[in-house]
Parts: sequence; C-alpha cells; structure tokens
Amino acid sequence: MVIHHPRTPLDAVMLKKEREDALYLAGGTEDLRLNGPMGEATELIDINGLVPSTIEKREDGLIKVGALVTLQEMIESDLIPEYFKTACRFCSSFEKRNAATIGGNVGARRDDSYLIAALAAADVSFMSITPHGEELKSVSEYANTHCKRLIEYFLIDPDTKGYVHRFGITANTHAAVIAARVGKRYALSVKGSNLVCGNTPDIYKDVDYKDTLEGSAEYKRYLASTVFTLKEAK
Repeated sequence: MVIHHPRTPLDAVMLKKEREDALYLAGGTEDLRLNGPMGEATELIDINGLVPSTIEKREDGLIKVGALVTLQEMIESDLIPEYFKTACRFCSSFEKRNAATIGGNVGARRDDSYLIAALAAADVSFMSITPHGEELKSVSEYANTHCKRLIEYFLIDPDTKGYVHRFGITANTHAAVIAARVGKRYALSVKGSNLVCGNTPDIYKDVDYKDTLEGSAEYKRYLASTVFTLKEAK
C-alpha cells in the first residue's frame, strides 16, 4: 500500500488524474473495508486537512457542510434537516459513523450509498476541485459518472423537508433500495442500478433493475414502485 500526502487540494486532484487506480482517503471506512475497492496495487491519496471538516451557516442561508464532516457530526448538528440525519443513521454502527465522512460516502458513488438518494432528492450541489479549478456540481449528476474531482463541501438548504426510506435484509447488510423525497423531487438508489431522479413517483419505471444478492429485480421493482405511495398514505 502506498499513501500519498499532497500539500494542496489541487495536488491531490492531479495525483488522482495521474494514477487511475488511486483512491482518496478520508475516514477510510470505504477504502479500507473488507472486500472493498482497494487492491494490492491501489494507491491512497490522503485528503485529511485539505478540505473543510465543519458545518456552518452562510450569509445566504445555505448550510456549508465540509466533505470531511462525519455522519455522526451530521446527526448531532442542529443545522442539518432531519431527513439527512435519518440517512446518516442508515449506517448502523456508531463507530463507523464517527469515522465515515459525507464526502467519502458520496465520492464512493456506491449504488447503496447511505446519503446519495437524500442529497439527490434535495437537489444538493457541492463545490469541487478539478484540474481546471473549482466547480459546482449537483450530486445527482455526479453519482452516475466516474470523474476524478475532489469534493470540498456541500451546500444544503436547511428549510427543505422530506423523507428517506431504506429497504435491506438487516440494518448491517447492503440496502436493496433507498428512496427519498424532498419537496416535489424524488430519488431512488437501487442496488445494481444507476441513481434515478425526477419530479414524479413514476421514476421507478426508469430504473434498470438487476438481480443481486440483496434481492431479485422483481422484488426491487416492487419496492421502488410502492414506497412513495405507501409512505405518503400514512
């Protein structure tokens, strides 16, 4: 294992561009997990200290959440909307929530991400470092790409209201489906499929369902087709 310690965020991005298999290292819960993405040849780029790790309210009213903020810090903050806290609690281990970061969870772009569905439904954007400078990008657009940019911080509207629901065999297994609605916007993270977003519950029709260990394609389609209706009927 090789761990690089770049001096600036741009240095980190350029290292990532030069080394296709390199991974950004924040809390390490994704990079270093058993059977995770790190193989023997993988290099790590330590970004601790290079991007923000605080939660603060800006003059425009938006909440700036640093990429190195942990899931537990999100839960404990009075500035974070409740549905985001629910998404953070999908990580059932307190110890892991104390290490896992919002930037790491989104940056991994997993199809069972704790947070991506909620962030996409809320139409959250983040500031990022690219080889060409800073750029604002939406989570929903980023989730289905393989770009190498470094996430700096997220911008969250504290006045948004919504919900997020998770379906999995147990609290500790990978989710089969995570569904979120914020305002009039919906999002679905389905294991084995790309993230899907839209302004109607019918977005479930746009998912390319796959059979996985978490459930059959038919099972996941059923969950996705009913979750919004059942949730809002309560």
